[in-house]
Amino acid sequence: MMQQFVNRKSELEALRNAFESNKAELIVIYGRRRVGKTALVLKSVEGFRHLYFLADERSERENLAEFRKKVAELLGDDVIARSNLDWVELFDYMARRGEKLVVIIDELPYLVSSNSAFPSLLQKAWDLHIQNSKVKLVLVGSSIGMMERLLGYKSPLYGRRTMQLDVKPLKYWHVREFLPHYSPEDLMRVYGVADGIPAYLRQFDERLSFWENVERLFLRKESPLYTEAEFLLRQEFREPARYFSILKAIAFGKTSFGEIVNFTGFDRGTVSRYLDNLVRIRVIAKVHPAFEPEKRRNTRYEFVDNYFRFWFRFVYPNRERVERELYGEVLEEVRQNFDHYMGQVFEMAVADFLWRKLAFEKGGRWWSKGEEIDFVGLKKGKAYFFEVKWSKLTYHGAREVLRSLERKARYVRTGTKEMLFGLIARGVEGRKKLEERGLLVFELNDLFSL
Repeated sequence: MMQQFVNRKSELEALRNAFESNKAELIVIYGRRRVGKTALVLKSVEGFRHLYFLADERSERENLAEFRKKVAELLGDDVIARSNLDWVELFDYMARRGEKLVVIIDELPYLVSSNSAFPSLLQKAWDLHIQNSKVKLVLVGSSIGMMERLLGYKSPLYGRRTMQLDVKPLKYWHVREFLPHYSPEDLMRVYGVADGIPAYLRQFDERLSFWENVERLFLRKESPLYTEAEFLLRQEFREPARYFSILKAIAFGKTSFGEIVNFTGFDRGTVSRYLDNLVRIRVIAKVHPAFEPEKRRNTRYEFVDNYFRFWFRFVYPNRERVERELYGEVLEEVRQNFDHYMGQVFEMAVADFLWRKLAFEKGGRWWSKGEEIDFVGLKKGKAYFFEVKWSKLTYHGAREVLRSLERKARYVRTGTKEMLFGLIARGVEGRKKLEERGLLVFELNDLFSL
């Protein structure tokens, strides 16, 4: 069970401190589905008198009736369950008790969907009753767009929250805590298909090979993650078909605005609007080259979620073959193209490693006029240039990569003359000899040894 709370210590501490306070709290918790929000809240509330209510797609009337039952159970008053008290009256009743009570409403967006005025009801309950009580109101939601709107200045709840937690996926180095006996290569591969989503990572069976897990979890009709991406997008968008086309384009390397327009055949206004929506829910990100002016012509759209990256690169294009149960053929195609696919995954992991290892002041990927460097970082007046390779390099191969890097570095406007060069790969032959030349060299094992 504790695997769910890898890297959640600071969030748990913040929540428990809030629950122990003698004042009212309005806490908003959000993040993509399966990231572990509910598990985090339920862990944090252990030992506190609390009510946990999970909203669903039933009508508001049915949800309210269920909430009344929860309040009745919490306070030991069966009359409440049979009453006609509304939301505001129920919060008034709890506030007047004068007790520390934690009230959790999970999947809040369902209530907002059934009643657009629900945020106003919460505002009224807070302003009139809760804010001067010891009630801790915790609002949890998976629709990132809707939850962020609830925090916005146009929302009735604006300015009232006392805490907000944006629960992010775990980092690549946490995968080992779910699969302690996997090799570093397989751990990185798992990160490349499941990202840092605890609900997905727990489904991997360490007794099976990485490839056996991929087929079992992703590439069969009954696989639990085979239809997951479609479900998640349908939760956010009513008509996801066009989003699918755009994400497929990005998965196949069409990352500029013009390339996406050409690949999909959609008009530019449609593509622009849909890209903005996908950025908002954090499936993709709008990326600009480090140390360059942000211009539309150098903008790229890239996956920030490896589950979606993998699904749109390998699962979505092969759905017909999966439906025909040609599982072996699909798996073989994935295996043949997987090392190429892992290039971007590894670059993303390396960026996290470098920020953590070297604590840069500024950094990121750089590209301009057909040239590209995987990572450029600035620290204490020194510029660091790195190339990243998901491969094992010979000594001569590594020297060739570094010579090319030194050439390209001249075009990067970091504002400093002192430059250091480095290479990160799965393995590097002659590493010690390269390091003796003043080069920074890291291998895959280093990424898991921090």
